[in-house]
Amino acid sequence: MELSKEDKRLAKDIIRRGILHRHAEWQQELRKLLDKPFDDGSNEYDRSLQITNKARKFYKEAMEMEDFYRNTMLLTGLANLYYHKHITDDDLAELSEEVQQAIHLLLRH
Repeated sequence: MELSKEDKRLAKDIIRRGILHRHAEWQQELRKLLDKPFDDGSNEYDRSLQITNKARKFYKEAMEMEDFYRNTMLLTGLANLYYHKHITDDDLAELSEEVQQAIHLLLRH
């Protein structure tokens, strides 16, 4: 499906907001990990390894999300962010009805 210029502009703005939501969520996860008391037998080194592993996984996820800005990935990116609750129905309502239907069709498959 070819998006209009306006839908492309709106989609990229919505994707940006969704990605920022995911970044904020990840930072909260990291804060929770940092504030978590050490278990018996665990120490700062173990925690550092957990943080490094979490950061490595998130970096990969963040780079994959950047692909959502490509014109060929806009619909998939919107569907992905919606599925993971980083954007809402209110966000999708900014797009044309045709684009909204295409996203919901993707979500059904």
